[in-house]
Amino acid sequence: MDASVVLACIGAGISLYGIAQYINGILKHGTKPRMASWAAWLTANTVFTIVAIQEHAWLAVAINGTAVLTNTLVVLASVKKRVSLRPTDAVDWACLIVSVLSVALVLIMPENKIAVALLAMGANLVATTPTFRHAWQRPREETWQLFGANVVANGLGVASVVMVSGVELAAIAGPLVATLGNTALVSITLGRGWFTAAEHEIEREVQALEELVTEGQIDS
Repeated sequence: MDASVVLACIGAGISLYGIAQYINGILKHGTKPRMASWAAWLTANTVFTIVAIQEHAWLAVAINGTAVLTNTLVVLASVKKRVSLRPTDAVDWACLIVSVLSVALVLIMPENKIAVALLAMGANLVATTPTFRHAWQRPREETWQLFGANVVANGLGVASVVMVSGVELAAIAGPLVATLGNTALVSITLGRGWFTAAEHEIEREVQALEELVTEGQIDS
């Protein structure tokens, strides 16, 4: 089997593992996706898939198509758990507007593949913002395993597409921007989770110390 296909298959397996962990978190452990992000990611990855089809970059089609599938699964799991689908602020609306613009550009200027790919990359990065804020404010409502798996999976995806198609932006745009966005998300999810745990531990220690002072067991 060709090495590029092997890398792509390994990446797809890792991505599917990550999405399984995330969906399990949604259904059983209180994970609450920011739906504006997932809707925008779904749209952007659909655009990447269309662009890859136009380029006849079939390995990129498979990788981006897998992303479309995993995004769809997250949306369906969220609907099942009745996670709110409504945009809540200007950032959410910006995600959706940029996504709609990328789709419109595909329909209006299908031959301008580079412009479409760049706009879809922009939509993908903008879509990361609500989830980034959510992970910072409520790290326990996000599942870092998905983002970590996606870093590895999309990194392998970039490598495999480059092996087949070379460094063509239209072909590597999807996995490349996903690698960058997920690296940021896994960093903030793990980092903020650790920081929050440390904050809680400090608060417990301070409270225990105050109780000892109140009881007169130690001098204030």
